[in-house]
This record gives sequence, structure tokens and C-alpha cells, in this order.
Amino acid sequence: MLFQLDLFFRIFLSALCGSIIGYERAQRLKAAGVRTHILVAAASALFIIISKYGFNDILNQSNIELDPSRVAAQVVSGISFIGAGTILIKNQNINGLTTAAGLWMTSGIGMALGSGLYFIGTITTILILIIQYFLRENFLYQNFIKKETITINIEATYSSHIKRDIRQILADYNIKDISFYVYKIDRTIIYLNVTGKAVSKDYNNNELLEKLFSLNDVKAVN
Repeated sequence: MLFQLDLFFRIFLSALCGSIIGYERAQRLKAAGVRTHILVAAASALFIIISKYGFNDILNQSNIELDPSRVAAQVVSGISFIGAGTILIKNQNINGLTTAAGLWMTSGIGMALGSGLYFIGTITTILILIIQYFLRENFLYQNFIKKETITINIEATYSSHIKRDIRQILADYNIKDISFYVYKIDRTIIYLNVTGKAVSKDYNNNELLEKLFSLNDVKAVN
């Protein structure tokens, strides 16, 4: 009875690890979420348990030889069909490869835990979370890729809200570290030098200049 409980604990732990990985995917609105990862991990653990212990009752019979790795090998190849269902090709862009690879790895975690390799299965779950969270494209761009410094000269009618309006547009383009320098005021006209740092993939110079020029108080942008 205790042995059966230990086997069930392996399946439960696999489902827990799968749910943690699936939660990260679900937060990013990926095709495979919490339930899919739970089922993949728990099923993999169950298949490994069956492969290792499911045929013990016939091993004592004569002329019976079993290869406990055969079921495990089929799990590795079988999970590919589920992973393929998360891969989408649209406009020559491929989406879902990371999720498919994550499902494949989740299956491996379930197999490890089902085999009783608790430490390996648990530490691998943590590793997968670190990879999927910290190595995602947006995180790399925002934290490791050097941002482009931009400088814009603006001529505008002076008003109390002109800086606020300009700052809002720059923020919409994900421009950080914004600073203003007033280098000339001519009666009702103010001349501004605006600097900031922009992530290259979010920044389009022409679009930004057109957006700034569309402000009612702005007379010239360069």
C-alpha cells in the first residue's frame, strides 16, 4: 500500500511541476496552458511507472523477458504529436516552437519523477522556468540589448501642457530616460531639445516624428 502511495506521489509531483510550467505559458497566452502541461507531465509519469512496475506479476514466469525502456521510448516519440499541434505558421513566421519544446521537456520531467528521480525532475522544472521567463525576447530587449539614444528638436507654441503631451507620445513608443532642454524661448514660441533611449524593435523614427508633429502646439520637428 505504501509503495502504491509513493507511485501516486510521483504522479502528483509531476502534475504539480507541469502546472508550474504551464502557468508561465498561460500568462503569455500560448496555445498550451496549465491543463495541457499537467496532463503531459502526469501521463508521462504514469507511463514510466507502468513501464517499470506494471509487468512485475509476469516476470517470474519462465521464458519471459521484458525491456522496461520500451514504453519510455514511445513516450518520447509520442509527445511530438502534441507538440506539433502548438506550432503555427502564419505569413512565413513560425510561432509555438518554444511551447512545443517546453511540452517535450515537461514530458521528460514527468518521466524523471515517475522513475523516482525527484531531485532531477524538480531542479529541471526550475531550470525550464528560468529559461522560458528570463530568455524570452521582450525580457532580453528590455534588459540586455543596448537601447538607442535619440535626439529630437521641437519648435512649439508655449503652453503648460506641451512637455506632458510630448512625454506621453514618447512613452507610447517605449522610450525611456526622457529629458528636456529648453535652448530658446521667443515670445510665445519655445524651442526644445528632447533626448531619450528607445528599444530598437519598438522605435520607428518617421512614425514618431509624424506623431509629434500632429500635436496642435507643435510647429516643427526634426
